Amino acid sequence: MENFSAVTNEFTPMIHHIIRSLSIYKNKDDFFQVGLIALWESYEKFNEENGKFSNFADTVIKGRIINELKRHHKYETHIMPFDSAILEVKDPFAMHEEAFFLENILIYTETLTLNQQRWLIQTFIGNKTLSEIADMYQVTTAAVKSWRKSALLKLRKKTDFTL
Repeated sequence: MENFSAVTNEFTPMIHHIIRSLSIYKNKDDFFQVGLIALWESYEKFNEENGKFSNFADTVIKGRIINELKRHHKYETHIMPFDSAILEVKDPFAMHEEAFFLENILIYTETLTLNQQRWLIQTFIGNKTLSEIADMYQVTTAAVKSWRKSALLKLRKKTDFTL
């Protein structure tokens, strides 16, 4: 058999024909490269006793390109491209917004003291820090931390789900 560069020159039109027959219009160069690799593999594995090289090469090249086409299709259908505009428009916490509506939070405050309710509402509805809450109610930050600690203990007891 001839050297591989001569085989490449001879079978390049066949690779282009296979790409056109499969209606590949995106990434033609990538698929051409897959075809060349398949041509090389068929050149290495070909046994003259089994028939003509052109038939063997055509089958191998077409099979490899189809497999690569399937892989690309699977990738494109399962992987969604990243779009930074989506993040700019949507609030990343929008899906959890409903959990922080005042009515939903007040359900959990029935067993809390007034100061514990103040901490809960100002933290989750007002988005206030501990020092801001302390300034608002004219108490120390340590007092607000105490409200938080006791409120969290009560809430954990109330929402303890044992299976």
